[in-house]
Amino acid sequence: MTQDEPRGVVVGVDGSVPSRRALDWAMTEAELRQLPLYVVSAAPPAGTYAAMAPGSVYVEDMNATLEAVRGDTEATVGDVNRTRERPFDGELHVQVFAGTATEVLLGMSERHVLLVVGSRGTGGFSRLLLGSVSTAVVHHAACPVLVVRD
Repeated sequence: MTQDEPRGVVVGVDGSVPSRRALDWAMTEAELRQLPLYVVSAAPPAGTYAAMAPGSVYVEDMNATLEAVRGDTEATVGDVNRTRERPFDGELHVQVFAGTATEVLLGMSERHVLLVVGSRGTGGFSRLLLGSVSTAVVHHAACPVLVVRD
């Protein structure tokens, strides 16, 4: 993200059912608030690539990973948009960053007005608990956080 990007609604997407619900909700929030929507995905930390590959091989592998995640994220956006009663018609940006989901989303929270994430509750007692990413962003984000549950 650059400093000249307009503030907006950020949603973390990993392709899971909870993140798809979060994306749908974030689309609605962005439309209601007339703000841009930033659909954000994180590629896994690259430490293992660096240890296994010398020189420029790491850069090529990380770039390939980022592009693969971008393609998956764009496909998820298209799928969710097709299932909506009314397709999203606001400003939308897909962004993919190297790092953990928590790092990326907390960084995005410093510049935007709302962060939306899904929760991966699995039923029973665990429905009372949030996933590790949603717990971290709820406690440490610099903007309001909306956790979308089943």
